[in-house]
Amino acid sequence: MFCFVFVLAYPGLFYLVHGGLYLIGSWVLSEKTMDAALDRYDFVMPLASLMGVLILILSLCTPSVRILTSAFEWPMWFGLSMSFSLGITIFFSIGIGAAFYFTEIIVARAWLKLRMGNKPIVKQWMFGETKLIVRQGQKLPISLLLVCILGEAFLEEVLWRGYLISYANNVLNIPVQYAVVISSLAFGMNHLAYGLANVISKTLFGVILSLMYIASESLLPCILCHQVFNIMVFKIRIEWKS
Repeated sequence: MFCFVFVLAYPGLFYLVHGGLYLIGSWVLSEKTMDAALDRYDFVMPLASLMGVLILILSLCTPSVRILTSAFEWPMWFGLSMSFSLGITIFFSIGIGAAFYFTEIIVARAWLKLRMGNKPIVKQWMFGETKLIVRQGQKLPISLLLVCILGEAFLEEVLWRGYLISYANNVLNIPVQYAVVISSLAFGMNHLAYGLANVISKTLFGVILSLMYIASESLLPCILCHQVFNIMVFKIRIEWKS
């Protein structure tokens, strides 16, 4: 139970620690030095912290190993062969990831076009540090950027889908629909730095990924879908203009 609660609390703990380090760094170091450090390490910190959480739950919670091992079985659709199942998985995972990316962009642009985001305070609440974070990522070498965004998508799916849903449903006997809600809300809150609009968007994305996980009984389609979305966010440069 401790591991389950700890994973749920992870988004809040991460932002608390990250914010504390930022404030300390801003006080001790010059602003220019701090900005350079953020550009370099902001993408490594989430990856390292997610990895730390995963290692913790695997070492402390025996059921977690069995749950996560079974989540990596390749989905076999409609009793079809491996090759057909592979094609279906790749097609739908890439399609859903790309579709959700463009939907998110269209909604954000529409929101700004309606002139609802002209006030700086409102825009900050809605979109947070989205542009800054994306631009920081685009400054990284392509190899490091891919390691961070692909690795983070992998670990997030392992924790939010593979662990939270399965543990809640199979160990704590929480009905699967409630497990999906818990997982999706935690996943959405993990994107708080991107603003309220992104929390809502990622909560919805979490529901879609959760349904993919339940339907396929495998994390592999979810991981691929999430990684496609992340690649499009950081490598397709679409600016939001108000």
